[in-house]
Amino acid sequence: MNSTVYDAFRCLELLASASRPQGIREMGRELSLDSAKITRLMKTLLALDMVHRDARRKYSLGIGIHRLSAYAIHNSAFYNAVIGILEESGNPAISIVIGVLSGTNVVYIIHTRGGESIARAIGNYQSYPVHDSVIGIKLLSAMSDEEIISQIGIHDYRLLKNDIEQARRHQVFAKAYGQHDYRLACNIPGMPAAIALSNINSEKMDVEMLSLYLISAAKKISGEPLPLLN
Repeated sequence: MNSTVYDAFRCLELLASASRPQGIREMGRELSLDSAKITRLMKTLLALDMVHRDARRKYSLGIGIHRLSAYAIHNSAFYNAVIGILEESGNPAISIVIGVLSGTNVVYIIHTRGGESIARAIGNYQSYPVHDSVIGIKLLSAMSDEEIISQIGIHDYRLLKNDIEQARRHQVFAKAYGQHDYRLACNIPGMPAAIALSNINSEKMDVEMLSLYLISAAKKISGEPLPLLN
């Protein structure tokens, strides 16, 4: 692994997740990197317009990273498939969510929030603890017990063990988080991501039909066959 490239991406990820511009020492402490190395990386990224430096010599994402994001989204089969699914969705009360694991959290990269516009749904990038998300549980279920413990620790693994075992038994994992918030999650084949539906009133909605919809959506996004299980 090229450590320079690896650390440059870590810096960009930190800036992307930060709510305010970051200083060199601040970034060094957060990433456990020497300030001199952070300075060299920032000079290179600044020359590429990937970061911006303000008058206080603090850094944030630059226009180059937004340009790269625009190219990536425009030419992405993943996002084109997702946009098609969001446009076809016929129940604005139900939220459609796609998320990925990031340490002990789940980062939502798509979240319609029950009828929000497609523009607001894409790039939501909110983070939630893995134990509060059916997406997190479903993604963990595809890993070995050893990998799960390495990812979230033995304490959280024990808390989630029963849910994880249930998620392994079914293609669509279902869990109630409240009287009118039944949630379904399905892994997207070939991707370290899962798609979910939330805000489901299980007493009024056809959960089986929604499960089939979720499987179909995952199949469209991946472009791979998805055999039906029970």
